[in-house]
Amino acid sequence: MRGRLARCGSVARGSVIAAAVGLALFCVGSAGAAKVRSVAPGGLATVGKVPCGAAPCTLRAPSRVRVAIGGRGFRARVLAPRRVAAHARATVRVRLRAKATARLAGRSAGVEVRVVVRAAGKKRVRMVRARIGRAASPGGGAAGGAPTPSGPPASAPVEGEPPAPARPATAVTVATVRLAWMPRDSWVRYVSSGTAANDGVVPGGGATAVAATASPCPDRPSPSSAALAYTIEFPAGESWYDPLSGRAGIYGGGSVAFRYAAHAINLIAAEPEIEIDGSSARAIFRFSGSGGTPYPNQRVVLETLATSGRPTVTNGGRTLTYDLMRGRLTADGEKVFAGFYTAPGDDEFGCLSASFTLP
Repeated sequence: MRGRLARCGSVARGSVIAAAVGLALFCVGSAGAAKVRSVAPGGLATVGKVPCGAAPCTLRAPSRVRVAIGGRGFRARVLAPRRVAAHARATVRVRLRAKATARLAGRSAGVEVRVVVRAAGKKRVRMVRARIGRAASPGGGAAGGAPTPSGPPASAPVEGEPPAPARPATAVTVATVRLAWMPRDSWVRYVSSGTAANDGVVPGGGATAVAATASPCPDRPSPSSAALAYTIEFPAGESWYDPLSGRAGIYGGGSVAFRYAAHAINLIAAEPEIEIDGSSARAIFRFSGSGGTPYPNQRVVLETLATSGRPTVTNGGRTLTYDLMRGRLTADGEKVFAGFYTAPGDDEFGCLSASFTLP
């Protein structure tokens, strides 16, 4: 009970007084780990719903509430019906002004509305809570970055597929392979701001997501309390390393989908391949897509990888780790993401990490 009261915020702290005057306190929703609700054009966002019960009821809510966005305070107008029919649920919304909406780009914020419900001569207080957010531009972060494109992306396939690297005769098959991808953090925040079922970063085929409040390899860091799938770990495939040349072919299985239904994004990256070859290191994925991101199930050299200072050698010289190799999109990789991320200054796309053990 104590934890429940703590989650009810300032009203819960006055629960003794509330009980003295006969008010029943309820909390609806949560501003903590709840899914972020998207702010629609015009600054409108749904905070939650208030059930009326077996008898018609009336609602009373404040005309405005304060919302803290990126360290600044803003006032949001509260929109809630005055009268509600029996057994109906009233939707409580807020509307942000233009400056607050712009400030919210690439961020999320907690909203709390205190609603007094009167029905059949009784009075209750319901605290309606949510986290609201707005998508950053795919090419930028918070307010002040590049504007959000006016339409869905148009991914473009490439001609042909890259050949698999020839395995040297002196190469050995490696074990305990680990392969992880940390895509561009602003892209992760962008698709994760969708509110439809299965929106966001969705692993499949044995791949797993590692959630965190920040990417371990940020390109466009933005403060947020939301835990998002910034890292994808893929199941290992048969991989090799050549001790003579230092070349390696690291292969994984599984997939990760990037989905944002409202923006017609449904793009899947699968079967990652990391080619370690000095300054020519690169990452290849098999892409497929539909909707506004059509793609014909094709392998693409997505990005080049920076291997300077790597690998780290441990385990008596047997385990090699290429940690957080920063990536930049190739010309074909830019086509995958519809030209939103272009060289020379905006083609960073996160990192890849790989490690393996020699026999």
